[in-house]
Amino acid sequence: MYSDFDVENWLASTPKADTYPSPAGRGTSEEILLRKRYIELANIFLQLKYNPDKGKILLLQSFLVEKRNQTVEVIHHNHSMTKGRVQDIGRDHLVLTSYFTKCWIPFDSISEAKVPYGAPEFANTHQYVFFDNHLRKKLLRNFGATVSKRSKLKEMFYRETLKTSLSRWKNSSLKLELSDGQSYYGKLTGVEEKKLTLRVKDDEQNIAYKDIKSIKKSRFW
Repeated sequence: MYSDFDVENWLASTPKADTYPSPAGRGTSEEILLRKRYIELANIFLQLKYNPDKGKILLLQSFLVEKRNQTVEVIHHNHSMTKGRVQDIGRDHLVLTSYFTKCWIPFDSISEAKVPYGAPEFANTHQYVFFDNHLRKKLLRNFGATVSKRSKLKEMFYRETLKTSLSRWKNSSLKLELSDGQSYYGKLTGVEEKKLTLRVKDDEQNIAYKDIKSIKKSRFW
């Protein structure tokens, strides 16, 4: 196993070639970036045409990633609405937060996501960027261990499933709202591949993820 000192010595001793890397494509930098974005969106709409379920998830992820840390409105299939700040975008769910509530919303329950009327829109999710050279070195040399220790880095580099995200909230009090209008309030006791278990008073309720409209956690519960 090489140490950081060995790696630094090897990098310092590596001769620097007087050449430049190949460009990412023909054209100017902004043209290449816009073309890349165009191709990504074209692929998403192609998926939406031939595989609507998968395409809908990709479309939501693409839109919500640009709105991270901004306020959005989520319209459910039953026409109810949930509003909050985009905290995390998972493989199969979205996490919204407000001053008092954290809310998990499966993509299957979302009919539409939009920016509230009158709310400011930003081109980037972060308006101020602080460059941490020490963190950069850690990511280059020990990516897995560095990311696993920080929840913010996990959100940036990984997309969790709803099961993985909820597994960290076992024994917490949650409120579940189902697509058919029912709601349950209880303690989360189990998280499985396709369902979760909620203890409601003295009863155990097994609820499939596909039936869930939203899951809420309040700081006062």
